[in-house]
Amino acid sequence: MASTRKYPTIKALVLEFVHRCAGRVDYDALAREVRKHFPSSRWQRSHWAYYRCQIRRGRFRTQFSQAERAALSHTRWRRAGAAAPVPRSRDDGSVLRGPRARDAETKRIGDALLSHVRLVISLAAGDDPDKRFKLNRWVFSRLLQDEIRVKRPIKRLLWDRGVRSCHACGKAFASLKGVEIHRKDESQGYSADNCVLVCRDCHQETA
Repeated sequence: MASTRKYPTIKALVLEFVHRCAGRVDYDALAREVRKHFPSSRWQRSHWAYYRCQIRRGRFRTQFSQAERAALSHTRWRRAGAAAPVPRSRDDGSVLRGPRARDAETKRIGDALLSHVRLVISLAAGDDPDKRFKLNRWVFSRLLQDEIRVKRPIKRLLWDRGVRSCHACGKAFASLKGVEIHRKDESQGYSADNCVLVCRDCHQETA
């Protein structure tokens, strides 16, 4: 897949690379090509997110066929040669959903908290499945609101600093409505230094 031709710009390389693989882009292979031809470039995944969005829906859309755009839409950012993720399962064989803990300590404490909350909800609901559902949903929604309260002032701070366009695709924002916040380092929490503003489409692609 590697090319020996000369490229005047990174844009030219990226667009030709997408054509070359008919939209089925391996991100790691693309990154190697960029760094090979432009060794001083500060290429990041957010740059690819911009090109991907512009090819699918933006300024480069007309340069690609419907088949190429469709293939690009279904391309996942899995590392080259990596196997497809295997669904996690419980001891009874049922699929285990939800986020993975990034470290053993988080998992240990989180599992203990979750076990306690489940026990309290079970005791409170008794044999009433509707009450159990309502209590589960209430706790979930409250925790979600707690996180939203943390994000909102960070989003406003970035906006006030002059961040008025999507970090990934460059689309300008008319207002904060529909703007989402994305952590640059997913192992760290929400802070102004660790967050960027992105549009909803790009956030769904990079999540």
